[in-house]
Amino acid sequence: MREGREVWITGAGMVSPLGGSLEASWRGVREGRTGIARHPRPEGSSFPERFLYRGEIAGFEEPPEGSPKLASQRKFLNRSSILGLHAVREALARSGADPAALPPERKSLYVGAGDFTRLGSLEFYSALRQTAGPDWKAPEAGALNEAVLHQVNPFFLLEGLTNNIFSYLTAQYEMMGPNGSFSSLSATGSQALECCERVLRMGEADLGIAVGCGSWSNPIILFELEGLGILSQARDGAASFRPFDRRRDGFFPAEGAAALVLEPAEIARARGARPLGRILGTGNFQELSPERSLAAPREAAGKACRVALAESGLGAGEMAFVLPHGSGTPGGDAAELAALKSFFEAEGASLPLSGLKPYTGHMGAASDLGEILFGLKALEEGSLPPTPGFERADPGLEGLDIPSAPRSVKGAAFLSLSLGLGGQASALVVALP
Repeated sequence: MREGREVWITGAGMVSPLGGSLEASWRGVREGRTGIARHPRPEGSSFPERFLYRGEIAGFEEPPEGSPKLASQRKFLNRSSILGLHAVREALARSGADPAALPPERKSLYVGAGDFTRLGSLEFYSALRQTAGPDWKAPEAGALNEAVLHQVNPFFLLEGLTNNIFSYLTAQYEMMGPNGSFSSLSATGSQALECCERVLRMGEADLGIAVGCGSWSNPIILFELEGLGILSQARDGAASFRPFDRRRDGFFPAEGAAALVLEPAEIARARGARPLGRILGTGNFQELSPERSLAAPREAAGKACRVALAESGLGAGEMAFVLPHGSGTPGGDAAELAALKSFFEAEGASLPLSGLKPYTGHMGAASDLGEILFGLKALEEGSLPPTPGFERADPGLEGLDIPSAPRSVKGAAFLSLSLGLGGQASALVVALP
């Protein structure tokens, strides 16, 4: 059983290709829409058709208004950081919490961020083109250096820092308590939430913010995903992203952000706050494969689920549903479903599964937290959204309960699983208040 204080989720915010708020994003899920779209081919490019499908967010080009003392930092914020700040603003407004009312050392911030908007180093293109000439010969070093000095913004490096939202938020809200910034893909959003909840539960802070944000639309990252064999080939357009289905061939990336505000129950209750949910159990494991493989960590995934469930004090049969990682890759989904099948058999349970990433596109760390918020909405309304595009599972996995239409569900808790490249597995048991 868990030790320490009871912690509530009192605020939530989200910006996704489905909408500019949590409610707008959830409305899109309930209506069965996807934020993935085919975008125009860049002029003069020879990008393959599959690179044109991704989830992008209209607007939100500028960060929300902040402290005047941070005006000079606003221009260094990258795309996912700007989206993350909007999600935090919504989460704080919904919670009603006032960070300024607490001492800096009693406020905690944990961020999971993966931003690749500057990965292409496009700032250097003009200088390279000028010095390489029409035949793109190797540029002379001195000429290239001179061109770069006059054409490239010297602060481009700051904008390219994956964690620049962390610096901005700590200064904006004077968050000087237990803090952390995880700069990677999934499962950093899930891990950020676990760390934030833990420090509040152990009495090390009285207000916590957990943020997940990401942007994967840069052409360079698309070529890298293609090289890893995890990007969908778009043979059926946007509908090609279909986790767990036999026809799956990968995912489409997206940009987005989600944020949660956490508070100790006694403090939130004293100011009249309404809880949105609670974290009842967490489990994190790493699995190193002896082979060079990107397959989902089957053993680690099962261990993470078992530990999270044991910590919650609930049985598997008390879960209303499971939200797996569901990246839509052939090997990853097969390994994840096999791990869940073994977990269910050991626990004597059969739970409905739903892969939610096709609604928004894969937003990296933002999907970790965004899907937890969608899960709380599904619990609250008693209806689990289906996995878009799912028809038939792989041979041997047909017995798993993967609804292809909205499913009525009962219960007050669900299990969320997030997996990362390199063998990471992170599971959380999340419940209504």
